[in-house]
Amino acid sequence: MKQNNEALTPRWSLPTRFYILAIVLILVGAFLYWIRPLLSPMIVAALVAYMLYPLVVRAERHPKISHNTAVTLVYLPFVAILIATPSTLIPNLARQVETLSDELQLIVTQLETWLAEPFVFFGLTISQEQLINFLNQATASFAPAADQAIQVIEATSTSLIWLLLILVTAFYLMRDWRSLYDWMFRLIPPQEEADLQRLLFEINTTWRAYLRGTLMLMFMMGIFFTILGLALGLPGAVAIGLMTGLLSIIPELGPMIAGILASLVALIQGSNYLPMSNFWFAVLIAAIYVVVMQLKSFWIRPLVMGRFMHMNTGLVFIAIIGAALLSGILAALVVLPVIASVSLIGHYIRCRLLDISPWSTPSPIPETTTTEPIMSETQVGNQQA
Repeated sequence: MKQNNEALTPRWSLPTRFYILAIVLILVGAFLYWIRPLLSPMIVAALVAYMLYPLVVRAERHPKISHNTAVTLVYLPFVAILIATPSTLIPNLARQVETLSDELQLIVTQLETWLAEPFVFFGLTISQEQLINFLNQATASFAPAADQAIQVIEATSTSLIWLLLILVTAFYLMRDWRSLYDWMFRLIPPQEEADLQRLLFEINTTWRAYLRGTLMLMFMMGIFFTILGLALGLPGAVAIGLMTGLLSIIPELGPMIAGILASLVALIQGSNYLPMSNFWFAVLIAAIYVVVMQLKSFWIRPLVMGRFMHMNTGLVFIAIIGAALLSGILAALVVLPVIASVSLIGHYIRCRLLDISPWSTPSPIPETTTTEPIMSETQVGNQQA
């Protein structure tokens, strides 16, 4: 019966295979173009799952914890921290903004009292009526504030939907990673499995090095701004320093948000012991953030990431800045490991085209242990057999 079935199924000729492959590639490209708004959230979800998955593997080492239980034990605390952090900071920020509003109202009242009578400025007499007209003209640009507020609310709602999509996708990626991994290996010929496994191992090593470099940068920024805030008497220096370190994972935007919040705290509460006004203390904090973040972008980040990923410092700088200018923050966040991964894949393809070995050293993949997420348990069992 098997021979009859094979006889009834004619083999595709080489041109037919190329035509089918071209059609499949065109359809896949069209599909990716159609869902292109979803690609950025999917990439973020994949990064979240990738960073959390080693914790899942560590939890699974306990004999009584299954894979799904390990995923839940890792995922739920992550979501809880993600929700608790803004819910804790936002009320404090709202109270500080309310305090700032009261202080601004007091300043306006004092100005009205001070400007009740005309005064001379460099020989020019300025009346209260002239000042009021000038202020009315200066504030005319704030008329569309209500429309802008509605737009902010709509953007916030959309962002919450994207956040929900990212969190749900990250959960299912962690839960079903092994199935996806096995499915990917079933698509390739068995004789190519060893090479693909080695290639994925090298790519995984590159991404791990990138994550270690990123964590080092976050640690450096967090410690520096915590010590700086304590030295300058910034209220909440420890919390602001830790927040700056955490937000440093987002190139440019994260440190800018941290700097704005730190400057607002300085403007509202002032320094605990420096003899200077709140305004000038806020200017000092903002200036320090600007200078340090520029140093981080142009010198510290390229230096640290270059050493961790064994890349040229100049290439790291050009890649990060170029990606941020051309494609935004997400591209700047992943451009370095993407470049390194593409380089590894290109080297492998070049060696295979030239019919030479792509590996100059023996495989570092253990044959008797599981290397997650590079090797699934099924494949390790097959290697041992």
